[in-house]
Amino acid sequence: MKKTSLFAVLGTIVGLGAGCTTDTPAGTSGVYTDLHLILNEGPFGSGTGTITAYNADTLIQSAFALENGFPLGNVAQHMIESDSMLYIAMNNSNTIHGVNRNTLKHSWSATVEQPRYLAADGNRLFVSNWKDSSIYVLDKTNGSLVDSIDMGHFTEQLTIYNNKLFVGVGTYEGPWSLAEIDLGTFDVKHHTVGDVPNSFAVIANDLYLLCSGDENWGIGDDTPASIWKYEGSSSGATEVASPSNIGTHAIGLSTDGTDAYFLNASYDGAIVKWTPGQNWPNSTLTLPGGYNLNAHNGNLYFFDAKDYASSGEVRVYNTTGAVVETVPAGVIPRQIIY
Repeated sequence: MKKTSLFAVLGTIVGLGAGCTTDTPAGTSGVYTDLHLILNEGPFGSGTGTITAYNADTLIQSAFALENGFPLGNVAQHMIESDSMLYIAMNNSNTIHGVNRNTLKHSWSATVEQPRYLAADGNRLFVSNWKDSSIYVLDKTNGSLVDSIDMGHFTEQLTIYNNKLFVGVGTYEGPWSLAEIDLGTFDVKHHTVGDVPNSFAVIANDLYLLCSGDENWGIGDDTPASIWKYEGSSSGATEVASPSNIGTHAIGLSTDGTDAYFLNASYDGAIVKWTPGQNWPNSTLTLPGGYNLNAHNGNLYFFDAKDYASSGEVRVYNTTGAVVETVPAGVIPRQIIY
């Protein structure tokens, strides 16, 4: 990847961003319209999360702060794009930001304690959290609180599938379940799944959930990872794959639409490939070191946090495990918007 110099990058930002304000229409093109956006968590407990913006010719570190004059806040947990806006959950800062996708200009902020993951439907933004048992429902246009949905426990990953909101319930302690929420009535059904549900993927129009398994770091007994398939509202979910080794854990379920890919060891994993109907994969496509994994347009985006204190990188692989590109990122890169 060709990288511009710092002075060239700053010059580009000043030249193209001078007329942008927080009331820029969401659909207006700007500096970042054609750039990929990497969300970097930042150091835990101090410092700030950041956004790295890049394409083949440009690399802009800390792009949000450069555009707005203030930082994102501590621990950038999750970012989604919807209707030309970005919505960013800042876990330790207890904040949700609404940001223009094309200019990275800040639009609004809302306070939600310990927010985790986000999903959008129509004009509603759903927020999971580690503070209480509610899913919070915000207005996407201004961040105001619209409603809340009681889940019975802390919540993690969210996804919308077949006009319903699905939620991984339970964090690093149970009880764990897959929650199915009717988007019209907010009625909730809980389905039994494995321990520590962490990521969703839709493969051939079917919804799959990866559970990482309970990892007790030698203090107690571990439980293994598992993959579950949603079978319908009345049938719940069924386990379709699990490793023979009880100490095997997994995160970052992603898909190209046909096959699934994930990291075979929590926070230090190598990429493995899994096809529905097969057993748990034993061979890896890459070396370990991954903190998270995304798939997009036939490529696998492997987030390497390195020492969790200095700049990390994103390694882009094809689906056979060959490196396509390496992108310098900020501290603890975890996600990308394409």
